[in-house]
Amino acid sequence: MRIVYRHIRPVAVIYVRGTGCYAAAAKEAWQRLVHWLAAHEARRQVKRAFGLLHDNPQTTPVELMRYDACAQMTPEWDAEHYAGISRKTIGGGTYAVRTHVGSYGTLGGLFSQLHRELVPKQGLSVDYDRAFMAIHLNDPLTTPEVHRRTELCVPVVPLPVSMPDDADAHSDCNRPVLRVVRS
Repeated sequence: MRIVYRHIRPVAVIYVRGTGCYAAAAKEAWQRLVHWLAAHEARRQVKRAFGLLHDNPQTTPVELMRYDACAQMTPEWDAEHYAGISRKTIGGGTYAVRTHVGSYGTLGGLFSQLHRELVPKQGLSVDYDRAFMAIHLNDPLTTPEVHRRTELCVPVVPLPVSMPDDADAHSDCNRPVLRVVRS
């Protein structure tokens, strides 16, 4: 599984929130967002779409889990375009990114594998203060399921590293020794 680390810039989006089990919440949120886009004749203007998973299903009661279906805002839209829809800026930051091609049905398991196994092996820690993000690179209404491309983005921060004390710094040819401290 190929993973890259990338800084993603903040992006202004319109969004609809769904709550509950992620599968049902995502479906509901996307249906409402697609309906709003169609009603405002804005669907073809969407260049990128994002799914934001705010809560950990292992620690959050199902009824409190939040999912946001988001579409990047376009500069051509004026304030009138946004009536009846929520707006926000998705904060940027560093993410572990894996590109997935295929069904959306496997995304939950892939996110779990990324954050539990692969990110820690790289000496990073998951930043649970930011949402996990799925960047949808093509339109599921016009792209066959086997060709759908999604970037799975897990927010990360480096693990804290302790510096050697003076006695250690003078041994082994004065090479610094870095110790990873897992907390």
